[in-house]
Amino acid sequence: MRALIQKNLSSKIDAAVVAAVLDTYQKMVAERRKGAVEECLMQAGKFVEHALRAVEFIRTGSAPAEIKHPSDTIKAIEKDKGLPDSLRVLIPKVAHSMVYEIRSKRGAVHVKEIDPREIDASLCVQAASWVIAEMLRLYHVDSEAAVAEAMTVLMRAEMPLIETLGDEVVVTAKVPCPVELLLLIGRCAPAGIDRKALGLSSKNGSSTVSKTLQRLGADRLIHRTADGHFHITGPGEHHLTKAISDYRR
Repeated sequence: MRALIQKNLSSKIDAAVVAAVLDTYQKMVAERRKGAVEECLMQAGKFVEHALRAVEFIRTGSAPAEIKHPSDTIKAIEKDKGLPDSLRVLIPKVAHSMVYEIRSKRGAVHVKEIDPREIDASLCVQAASWVIAEMLRLYHVDSEAAVAEAMTVLMRAEMPLIETLGDEVVVTAKVPCPVELLLLIGRCAPAGIDRKALGLSSKNGSSTVSKTLQRLGADRLIHRTADGHFHITGPGEHHLTKAISDYRR
């Protein structure tokens, strides 16, 4: 999908700037999936700077080498009435308030306080995904269908403990089989995943996978549609969230 986004955004924005935006975004997502929230939040700050460089390129025809003061840059962007409202107001504000400030202004975590960085990292990734999706909506050259699909994938909820390595989706922590399968199925929403793909991605034996799928289906945590694809249900997502939380304490 990166190639599609790179191609479309580069039709309007300098290719090197687009590459910097996507590089930091992918690092954010990778760190979030590994559960490395501090590293994810560090990349979030860099993402905002590159996103503002992209807006500045659209606005002025050139991108600054760095954004020293994001607030000042945003004020200058907001004053430019020649820009569409989404680029002039929404993208900068979402990037700054939901990514940059979350990352910058969270105070130290005290003893016995619930660590907020997990939810911060999730919010930052979702906000960054929205920024890229909105830029793609505004500036694309491919078909509406292809772009709409890419936007849907971008806004899909990110899950920790799971990564895409090459063409394979794998769970990167040793978890019980039901949790592994829910992670794999949830990661492939909304299209779902078939039994063969699950077997290739799972670290469990074939019979274990089959029996676990039967139990998950009986408990209504997953559903197998007529085309043979498995989908995670609402109760399945709730169960998975709690299982991950319990596992990572």
